[in-house]
Amino acid sequence: MSIDEPEPAAAEAPGLSVEAVSVATLPFENYLPLASFPDAPIPLTRLEREHGIAREHLLVLSSADCTGREPDVSALVLAGLGAPAAAQPLFLVRSGPLRDSMVASLAQLVHESGWAGEDIGITHLEELGGTVCFGLLGWAVPAQAGATVLICDEPLFGDARGPCRFAAVGLRLRRGPGPLRVLGYGEGAPGERAGGAAHRFSGRGPCDGWLAFHQALAAGVVRDGERVLVHARGPLREGWLLLDAVDAAAVRLSDDLAPAGR
Repeated sequence: MSIDEPEPAAAEAPGLSVEAVSVATLPFENYLPLASFPDAPIPLTRLEREHGIAREHLLVLSSADCTGREPDVSALVLAGLGAPAAAQPLFLVRSGPLRDSMVASLAQLVHESGWAGEDIGITHLEELGGTVCFGLLGWAVPAQAGATVLICDEPLFGDARGPCRFAAVGLRLRRGPGPLRVLGYGEGAPGERAGGAAHRFSGRGPCDGWLAFHQALAAGVVRDGERVLVHARGPLREGWLLLDAVDAAAVRLSDDLAPAGR
């Protein structure tokens, strides 16, 4: 969608609830200064606009990124959720392109985990991957089996002024009542919906708001009956997801599954 087009209206994801949340983060140091790629056809002005990073601070993920040797954050959060009681679809939502064009990450994930259900990949949603994906999930989650959703952010570009990391969030969804009820989602500013939320967890990436929400749930900050806004705002786009904490203590949580020593 062009930034000049009007924002779509808010939508509902009827009947969806979140039962479990798993998170994983991985500090990743294999980013190089932009000057290390003098011959690459990189549109600097566009990168600055779309990623909000001045060119003097811009880092690029090296092609020699140790793929296959570094832990995979998507696999970590899937392991944190555990196997579902029955076969269900697996949705892998990536913020951008694969970091290794020679590796089919979803196929590898399905193979290594022994996933029994269908699998669906969604990519290039950028900062909105953790919110607008509910537009698909609202009608794609089976009534009986539920679904598992992995939101993966492995950014190709980083900011030299802060640590670079990969992140992933795993969600187990069901139809019908559950501990976290999905009330609605939308692209653009949340507007008056933010005023009705007791908690607002924001960030510029697709996983940031979920990571902060997971931490608050683990700390017992979110109380039953409170509404929660998960919010993402990047340089160009903004999105939100509104949840009702029906039974906050009943949400199954995993610890941050970053490998030991990282």
